[in-house]
Amino acid sequence: MTNNPENESINKIKELLDRNCKIEKVYPQVFGSDAETNIVTVELKCPDGTFHKIRAYGENAQAARELLRTRVS
Repeated sequence: MTNNPENESINKIKELLDRNCKIEKVYPQVFGSDAETNIVTVELKCPDGTFHKIRAYGENAQAARELLRTRVS
């Protein structure tokens, strides 16, 4: 993992999914639209009960949507 701040949100989502955290909400919806968005918000709940809200902006928003499509489908 790189510490590039631009990839921080993507890396955090990957890390949480690898820790068996479950996606609670994604908005705007990943599967409902192919429209380009500038912000994607992902809410995850981990097995220990903690919640995480992660926002991805700009190009990272598109990367987050693609990551979620491939990891969830």
